[in-house]
Amino acid sequence: MSDRLITLPDIYETEIEIIAEAFELKANAIRESEQITSVEDSFEASHAADAMATLKQLEKGITDSHKDAKAPVLRIGRHIDGLKKDYLCEIESERTRLSRMLGAYQSAEREKQRKAEEEARRKEHEAIEAEKQNQLDALIANDQEALKASDEAIDRVKRESAAQIASQHSAVKGVRVRTSIKFEIEDAALLLKHRPDLFSPDESKIRAALKITQSISGLKVWEEKTAY
Repeated sequence: MSDRLITLPDIYETEIEIIAEAFELKANAIRESEQITSVEDSFEASHAADAMATLKQLEKGITDSHKDAKAPVLRIGRHIDGLKKDYLCEIESERTRLSRMLGAYQSAEREKQRKAEEEARRKEHEAIEAEKQNQLDALIANDQEALKASDEAIDRVKRESAAQIASQHSAVKGVRVRTSIKFEIEDAALLLKHRPDLFSPDESKIRAALKITQSISGLKVWEEKTAY
C-alpha cells in the first residue's frame, strides 16, 4: 500500500514575498519617525501623531496582507482536513465496531485462561505434593530408581499443566484490551439533584467522578472493552 494516500498540492515552489514598495514605505516611515526626538509643543505633537499614524497604517496594511496571503493556504488546509475526515468516517466506524467485538472476545478468552490456569495450578500443586511423599519414601529407602521416577513425574506434571493452560483459550496474540468507563445521562433532573457539581453536564467532571464511584443517580454507566 502506498504511504501517500492524498496528492500533495504543488505549492512548495510558490514564492511569497513582501513587495519592494512596502519596504520603501517602511524605510520612509522609520526615517521620519527617527527624526522625532522630543514632543514639547503642538507642532512637534502634530508631527509625532502623523508619523505614528503612518506607522499604524503600515502595521494594519501588513496584517491585512498577511491575512490575505494566508487565506488560500488555509483554504487548502481546510480542504485537506475535509478529505481526511470524509475518508476516515466509515473506516473509524468499522474499526470501532470490530474493536468492541474483538475486545469482548479477548476479555472472555483471557478470563477463560485465568480460570484454567487456577485449576491447572491447583491440580499441579496436588500432584507435586503427592510426589513429594513418594520422594520422601524413596529417600528413606535409598531407592534411587524410585527417586528418579518421582522427579520425572513432577516434570511431567508441570509440562502437562502448562500445555493445559495454553490449550484453554484462543485469544489473538498482539491484541491488547483496554477497559474504559462509558456513561449515558438517563435523568438529567435526578443527576442535577444529587450531583449539581456535574452540571451543566460536564463530561470531564463526570469522568473524574466516575473514577471515584460508578454509582451516580441519573447516570447509566457501563464498561466498554475495545481492542487496540
